[in-house]
Amino acid sequence: MLQVFAGDAFLARRAALDALAELRAGDAALEVVRLDEGLRADEVREALGQGGLFGRVALFVDLDEAFSGTGQNAERAAVIEALAGHGEALATGVADAVVLDASATVARQKRWRDLGHLRVLPTPRFGNLTRWVAQELQAAGVTVRGDVAGMLGDLFGEDLPGIAGEVAKLALLEGAITPERARAIAHRPAARSAFDLTDAIAAGDAASALRTARGLLEVGEAPVRVMAVLAWQIDLVVRCAALALRDPEVTPEVAARELKSSPYPTKKALAVARGLDEVALADLAGRTVAADVAMKTGRDPAWALESVVIDLAGRFARRAPGAARPTKRAAAPRPRPAPQG
Repeated sequence: MLQVFAGDAFLARRAALDALAELRAGDAALEVVRLDEGLRADEVREALGQGGLFGRVALFVDLDEAFSGTGQNAERAAVIEALAGHGEALATGVADAVVLDASATVARQKRWRDLGHLRVLPTPRFGNLTRWVAQELQAAGVTVRGDVAGMLGDLFGEDLPGIAGEVAKLALLEGAITPERARAIAHRPAARSAFDLTDAIAAGDAASALRTARGLLEVGEAPVRVMAVLAWQIDLVVRCAALALRDPEVTPEVAARELKSSPYPTKKALAVARGLDEVALADLAGRTVAADVAMKTGRDPAWALESVVIDLAGRFARRAPGAARPTKRAAAPRPRPAPQG
């Protein structure tokens, strides 16, 4: 049998290794030959040519490792044709081949389908990413309470190996895992602080927001990168507000689907957006954009970041329920004109 795996590099490699493990589990005497760096077509022919002479043989052909550079199309094509030349042995089960070709082009994918079984595993994005994380948590036996999948997806982005490693770590813990618990132990200190920064701003806690921003800079995060995260989350708040104005009953799930964003940050952004009117939203967006432009046009980046953090937190504080509102000062009484005569 010829099995080929393409698509996301992490998912394709993991699936290929799982397929190889299944072959080994089904035949303890199976000889596995790994072909990767320095791979030549004659090595493939030689390995497959021995199939049936000394027992079944299985090839693990790592084209990603073998042809990681450019200008190696001819060599790769020769390897593919070598596999095609032993199609009968592969089809009848005399030999097996597991091929990793994550970067396979459309043309190569078509060729693989003609030769055997191709499985394409694309990188999950947006809602698909959250669903993939949920499946990973379930497969690992992690008991969750709350949107842990959405939180991990937002925290790690498309770092699938990082998410898989985090899920494996959570599987070792006892008790239910909440988003807050998972975030607290995640090996993403800078990303955790970025969440804390926006939380502090939304809470109107200028001191905490400033302390968090400075902490990010002290661990080496670039001000522009921190500003990008902040601007992204403010933008999500604004877009959630637009949905809420159109449909006051919009749910976080619907908002995430409409905006193609992860449920965890969308739920938080929607909660913030519901407490703001159009004037406040325009003010937040305008000040964030102005700070971003200033940072990129010569103004000291760290100072620009700290200034906007304090400014935004102060504006949220003034909008909090029960916050003291500025009152108009009573006008001083005008002096009476002196009596005439």
